[in-house]
Amino acid sequence: MTNPLKGQILINLGGKDYSCRLTVDAIIKIETELDKGILAITQRLSEADVRIGELAVVLLYALRGGSNDVNMEDVKKLIQETGIVNTCSAVATLLVSTMSDPEAEESDSKKD
Repeated sequence: MTNPLKGQILINLGGKDYSCRLTVDAIIKIETELDKGILAITQRLSEADVRIGELAVVLLYALRGGSNDVNMEDVKKLIQETGIVNTCSAVATLLVSTMSDPEAEESDSKKD
């Protein structure tokens, strides 16, 4: 079960749903490893200017944050099984979810 209030979402990779979560610690590790801020990574992804290695790093920490016991080789296999376009879409969904405020979205939906 996922908890959007804690930044936890489900993403589908290779036909299987995985719980993912980007904690502050995970974001710091991603930024350090990629030498880019998380907003820059998100923007580059939206412009289709992202490397597969960058996707793998984001997925590694997001999957671990979702309590999945994975290593980089596992993530590479998931990317291979999922395909590059679908992996990009899953990572984009994850990053947008992490950047958004679920409480604000909930209050917006109550206004409708």
